[in-house]
Amino acid sequence: MKKGLLALLLAVALVAPVFAADEGAMELDIKAGFNLMSSVDLDGHDYDVDPAFTAGVDFFYYVMPQLAIGAGVSYVFNSEVDVAHGGKIGWTNLYAQGKYVFDLGDDLFNNIYPLVQVGYDMLRVDPDDGIDTEGGLYWGIGAGTTIKECVVFELLYSNGNATTKVGPGSFDSKYSTLQLKAGYKFSF
Repeated sequence: MKKGLLALLLAVALVAPVFAADEGAMELDIKAGFNLMSSVDLDGHDYDVDPAFTAGVDFFYYVMPQLAIGAGVSYVFNSEVDVAHGGKIGWTNLYAQGKYVFDLGDDLFNNIYPLVQVGYDMLRVDPDDGIDTEGGLYWGIGAGTTIKECVVFELLYSNGNATTKVGPGSFDSKYSTLQLKAGYKFSF
């Protein structure tokens, strides 16, 4: 599915007549937001996770006037899991990403863009009494807009996987959430 989505994104980039930035342009985005409607699947048992604050930094390089690729990191602060024994979890995500910018030609809403992220996540558990974690695949898909050339808003569905080892046993963890982010874009 991810390869098909990337192929579709690249095909649209080749035929669309819109221009968002000069080829070779770069941008750095600093973002903060909230993870909403979050849940974690622990070995087939689904638990709700309280909303969490998130912060991150993204870098983009425009390989074509409307297609940008880059990398980023996001930090999801620890949040309470609704399980009987309590506990908090948090994630750090490292990812490669791409976005295709549709220029709107408007002074307020400058553009809109679909966004795809794929990378590696690292699970944090609090308290970590005898709990060992291994990261896994992270992916996200969403959309964003730029307002007044420098303010960005994004809505992103993301999913992170990890393995948690407790004593001799281990179980898989899958975290899914809807992220709402706002930030500031620096263009170079």
